[in-house]
Amino acid sequence: MSQLMDLPVELAAAPFDPVGKSVAKVVDQVARALRRTEIEPEWVSIANYMDDPNEKQYGLRPATEWPATFARRHRISLSVERGTSEGWIIQADFVRVVDEADGGGWQSIPLMRIKSLSRSQAWTVAAIVARLLDID
Repeated sequence: MSQLMDLPVELAAAPFDPVGKSVAKVVDQVARALRRTEIEPEWVSIANYMDDPNEKQYGLRPATEWPATFARRHRISLSVERGTSEGWIIQADFVRVVDEADGGGWQSIPLMRIKSLSRSQAWTVAAIVARLLDID
């Protein structure tokens, strides 16, 4: 049976401000914070690791500035899903409302992916990332 993991105390009050930093710098900062805990995921990666110019499909490029979420209807969303072959994927997306002139509706753009081998670890990692990015 899976063991429930608690959020490490040292990260309970450790959010950092990603505004003005590139996606690559924020992902690196998250990876370093996770390494300082005993909850090391398999890997932490930029969603658009191939640096593809099609950001709508593959996610923001590594050099792109981390999206500001202080605007109304702009936010960072975290999800936990089962991996395609094994393990669990924690994904951070930039979610925003698109104007009616551009088709309207919500748009989700991938930012970061993290792989974990257990469900319990995946939810713990998601809680840490939520605290680091101050979205909890």
